[in-house]
Amino acid sequence: MQEPKRVAVIMHPVRTYCRRIMLGVASVSAQARWECILIPTDAPSPAVHLDGFVHGLIGHFSETDLAERVKRAGLPAVDISPSQREGHLLPRVSTDDIAVGRLAAAHLLSLGLPHFAFFGTRPHYFSFLREKGFKDAIAAAGLSCHVLLDSAADGSALPEGAVEAWLRALPKPIGVLASTDSRALHLLAMCRKTGTAVPKSVAVLGVDNDDVFCELANPPLSSIALSTRRIGYEAARMLDRLMAGETPASGQLLVPPAGVVPRRSSDVPAILDPDVAAAVRYISLHVQDDLQVADVLREVHISRRSLEQRFLKALGRTPAAEIRRAQVEVAKQMLAETDEPMARVALAAGFSNAKQLGSGFHHETGVTPTAYRRQSRGG
Repeated sequence: MQEPKRVAVIMHPVRTYCRRIMLGVASVSAQARWECILIPTDAPSPAVHLDGFVHGLIGHFSETDLAERVKRAGLPAVDISPSQREGHLLPRVSTDDIAVGRLAAAHLLSLGLPHFAFFGTRPHYFSFLREKGFKDAIAAAGLSCHVLLDSAADGSALPEGAVEAWLRALPKPIGVLASTDSRALHLLAMCRKTGTAVPKSVAVLGVDNDDVFCELANPPLSSIALSTRRIGYEAARMLDRLMAGETPASGQLLVPPAGVVPRRSSDVPAILDPDVAAAVRYISLHVQDDLQVADVLREVHISRRSLEQRFLKALGRTPAAEIRRAQVEVAKQMLAETDEPMARVALAAGFSNAKQLGSGFHHETGVTPTAYRRQSRGG
């Protein structure tokens, strides 16, 4: 019997991003019957003593010296760290950060906002790419984008009061994309300090969808969910081919984000119409309850005709369409990040059964739930 392949997984095991990637790696590992060895990235010289013991590496090789040592070792290796300005030394599977920026712009533009801004960090190339995707999409809509960048990777180099001054000077109402959830939390803190209403004056959108960060934020933070599990899956498949002696078709595979997870920080219809805002908030809170338009009407106490007209004016869609959109967003996240059967996905997303889920999902997205799950996993 052939000896199982030993694969070293070099990541930050405490980071949510890395833990989700490891789930994708695990799905391939189980099928290929690998023997995985988890090594924290902060371990001393994590890749130096593995030559001759492991058959391949998957890791966060953002440090150039570490990537060079891995390359010199001659082991098959796949990098899952963000793209670097100077190119990539190793085959890489990473997030399509320009697509992240475009998706953020589409979300904030759909809310009818007149002004837009980006808050990021200068040293991070992923921040640069997210800014580019965001600004290009905003420009394509005929609008401009305000930008504030910190010159330190940890966001600590801006002079005291710089973020506060920038925030006060921004035209309102405005939608702001922060390069990460951490940057978004900083912005939310400044909003509270300055008495700036969120989302009425400033709608905030983060990236990573770290559920702890997002749910504990005040207000809860809307965020773009990355396809982290698919990144792990694709990285593991690429490594499997490398260990078999194959050459990957491309040195880099970019994976698009999974979607926007809306929460209170971008509940922007409040700017346009408080009744529409109340209705949208009610829908988001009760999307799993087999919600009907009649349920929403009991919450906002206005006629169906009036609510539909005001929804169309504020959002460009009817209350029924907003219910279906919210249901499909819940289903998308579950399909991308879990292995729950379709019946459970349907119930969690507010559909009566899997058949209704299939019909509503296909109408909204143009693909079946099964096809979407396969695409999100890279299958």
